[in-house]
Amino acid sequence: MLRRLLQHVPLTVTQTVLVTRGPQVLAARGALKPVEAADVAVYVAEGWRDTAQTLRIQFMPLPLAPDARLLLTYPLRGGYQLTLVDAESAPLEQLRRLGGQLLTVLAAAGWGDKK
Repeated sequence: MLRRLLQHVPLTVTQTVLVTRGPQVLAARGALKPVEAADVAVYVAEGWRDTAQTLRIQFMPLPLAPDARLLLTYPLRGGYQLTLVDAESAPLEQLRRLGGQLLTVLAAAGWGDKK
């Protein structure tokens, strides 16, 4: 179901969206290769502290890539996370708007935020 929901997400050529639980990728769509998406999931899981965290912004260097990636992560129910990935220089506000749209779609499907 998650993969079907992500198929309709309007992504740019540099963006990726992931739904993860800890270091495990449950669904992904976008510019990153599967191994890179898995690296992002591990990176987010290592730094994630669920207590009252509603959003996390990080920069992550990717192996063999010249630039870092901008990561925007939101908590979902059941210990899941929604992470949007874009180029390091991407406008944060655009990524936040996309995140808000995705959270609305996921909430309608029962995957809403942890509240």
